[in-house]
Amino acid sequence: NDLLRSRRDAVPCVQWGGYEVRRYRDALYLLHRKPATDRDQVLDWPLDAPLRLPGAGGMLSVTRRTGRGVRAAAVAAAGVRVAWRRGGERCRPAGREHHRSLKKLFQEQGIPPWERERIPLIYIGGELAAVADLWVCAPFQAGSAEAGLLVNWRKSDGSVDTIDTRSGN
Repeated sequence: NDLLRSRRDAVPCVQWGGYEVRRYRDALYLLHRKPATDRDQVLDWPLDAPLRLPGAGGMLSVTRRTGRGVRAAAVAAAGVRVAWRRGGERCRPAGREHHRSLKKLFQEQGIPPWERERIPLIYIGGELAAVADLWVCAPFQAGSAEAGLLVNWRKSDGSVDTIDTRSGN
């Protein structure tokens, strides 16, 4: 009842044991419960080795690619830090004309609200440069002939199953 009869724009959650069931966009998600993300935690990432993210966050690594990813020169000049969403962050994804809030970008991609707080944000010199492996924010995008670093995010996925609830059953 709590899941199926709540407001259409709600994101209800029912928890028991080590699991939780959530609803988002007419689908039910059965998930392993994960510890809360420490939004205040900031990690330095020298990029010379993969970075294991705390809790069930997975791992970040980079692959060198000319003309793709984050400009390597920007990283060399300022260093990289990884943090988590606090709210209000904005990015102008490479190839787009306008800045957008991360909330709007996540909604466009259909990323459920409970996953958004676990997506690592990559900062260079205190500016948001990339959102995991989803977007590189301008002006950090490598030019066509520039050395670039593709961010790879291997998630620790706790999802078990997805059930379509559009039939109303």
